[in-house]
Amino acid sequence: MNDCAPTFLLIDIGNSRVKWGLGRQGRIEPGQPFATQHISSDAKLSRHWGKASPPAQVVVANVAGPDIAIHLKTWIGQRWGLTPQFVHSEAQGFGVSNAYFNPEKLGVDRWVALIAARHACNGPVCVADCGTAITVDALGFAGAHLGGVIAPGLAMMRRSLVSGTSDLPFADGEFHDCLARETISAIASGTRQALAGLIERSVRQTSIDLGSEPRLLLTGGDAASIASVLLIPYELRPELVLEGLLVIAGSVQLN
Repeated sequence: MNDCAPTFLLIDIGNSRVKWGLGRQGRIEPGQPFATQHISSDAKLSRHWGKASPPAQVVVANVAGPDIAIHLKTWIGQRWGLTPQFVHSEAQGFGVSNAYFNPEKLGVDRWVALIAARHACNGPVCVADCGTAITVDALGFAGAHLGGVIAPGLAMMRRSLVSGTSDLPFADGEFHDCLARETISAIASGTRQALAGLIERSVRQTSIDLGSEPRLLLTGGDAASIASVLLIPYELRPELVLEGLLVIAGSVQLN
C-alpha cells in the first residue's frame, strides 16, 4: 500500500464481537476481532488501538446500542481528535435502494453488507450474514433491495433447545451426519441444516422472483460452518461489512 494514501479505520460492532480493519486504496487489512464488551473499557480499547497511527477517518456500523457508540466516540475523540462517522440505514445510497417501509429500521450491518454486495456484484445477489442472528437479504437488478429474513443463529438456536426442554444438552461442535444417531450430533446437524435450508430457500425464491440465479455471499462468524452443508454455490466474504464501510468511506469501488 502507498504510505501517502489515507487510511480509514473501519469498525463493525456486532452483538457479540467487534470486527475491524484498516482500509486504504480499496484494500482492507483485517485486525484481530474482540468481544463487543471491550468497547466499554478505555483500557481494552487502548490495548487494541492505542498504538495505531491516527487514521484519516473512522467509519462505524454499530448494532450494539447507543451506550457503546457514546463510549467509542469519546475514546476516539480523546485519542485522535476525530469524530467517527456512524453509518445509518437510508432509503437509498451507494447504488442500493432499501426495500423497508421504514428504511432506518433495516439493521445497519445489513445495509452496509448490501452496499458491499452491490459494489462486488453486477447482477442479483443474496447476502447471508451468519452471526448471533442469521439474516438473508436479496438484491435484484440495479441494486434494488427485495427484502430479507431473520432467524436465530446457530448458538442461539441451540440454546433455545436447552432452555425450552428438560433433557437436551447444549450441542456445540462439528457437524457429523445429516441423520445422526445420538442427541448431541442430532442437535448439531438439525440446527446447521435448518439454517442452510433457510439460505437455500431464500436463494431459490429470489431466483424465481427475478428469473435469474443470484450469487450467494456468506459472511459472519458461523458462515464457514453453515457453508459446509450448503448444496448450492456460494462465496465466503468474511469482511463483507468492512468492505461496505470502505465504500462508504469514499475509497475506490470493490470488485
